[in-house]
Amino acid sequence: MKQYAVVMAGGRGERFWPAGRVATPKQLLSFGGADKTMIEESVQRLYPLFAPENILVVTGADYAEEVKKLLSLPAENIISEPCRRNTSGCIALAAAEIKRREKGFNAMMTVLPADHIITPVSAFHDTLRKAQEQALDDVLVTVGIIPTRPDTGYGYINIGATSADGVFDVLAFKEKPDALTAREYFRSGNYRWNSGIFIWQLDVIISKFRRHLSAWAKFIDGVCNSCDAEEFVKENFSKNPSISIDYSILEKSSNIRCVDGNFYWNDMGSWSSLFELDIPDAGGNVTRGKNILIDTRNSVVCGDDSTLIGVIGMRDVAVIKSGNGILVCPLSEEQRVREIIKAASGNPEYDGYI
Repeated sequence: MKQYAVVMAGGRGERFWPAGRVATPKQLLSFGGADKTMIEESVQRLYPLFAPENILVVTGADYAEEVKKLLSLPAENIISEPCRRNTSGCIALAAAEIKRREKGFNAMMTVLPADHIITPVSAFHDTLRKAQEQALDDVLVTVGIIPTRPDTGYGYINIGATSADGVFDVLAFKEKPDALTAREYFRSGNYRWNSGIFIWQLDVIISKFRRHLSAWAKFIDGVCNSCDAEEFVKENFSKNPSISIDYSILEKSSNIRCVDGNFYWNDMGSWSSLFELDIPDAGGNVTRGKNILIDTRNSVVCGDDSTLIGVIGMRDVAVIKSGNGILVCPLSEEQRVREIIKAASGNPEYDGYI
């Protein structure tokens, strides 16, 4: 069975404003001192488990040309979404393309985000191989991350009985919890962080679309039956519902397995993620660019060489300067950065700032 990787690269990275912008989403940024963007790193770590011709990248129409320049993949493997339709739309579009290419033959799909940091690659490949073996049983498979702390920034997977070493039945998918619930999840040992990495057979996921999200199943059929697939996508993609794969299929399906991911994983979900990438100073601060910190503890201060940032007497804050934007907030409120984007959107006064 042919192995395909589908890299989901349609996100806007709004939680990383002001570095992440509409024109430069998180997957097009570099972190951890790396010279390569996150999407380049995400594709690079797929080799040699997947052949370049079998790696598909699904991204927004606004980013497709830039992604083509960054990646050494066939141009036709960069699949453009006419508009945003969440992960269900992204996966349906990729499934349609694979089904069209394979002309009715089955295939294995490994679906993963473009903006995570994962090391080492060898352990990552071992986990994917194990997950692919499990998916041969006609089940949906997800990769879970063993929590290292209570965290309210992740979705969780409630695991049940084990069927093999590091493989568990999935009892339920849980939304991002409050602090008390996160502590309960952590103490129980029966929960995993939801990595957003999925493995399944093409025929199996399409059958799930037919059962739980028929509009996208019809879209898949339409792409495969059309004499002009590209034009069909342009005309019909936006007509379908925007919903995450978790809501549309995973939460409604039984017989799902979770494979433990025995590797370092960081989804770079917020500025505090830098605490895991950089070595903090004596005050527990992570800093980048030109800055002077006085009596400041456990903070993230990032700028560039063109601006000196001075911070005095602060605790647990983010102070971020990038381009023409500045963010200042308690780290406990950093998940609210999207509210700035929402407030600025549609206001001509803020054009060019988000």
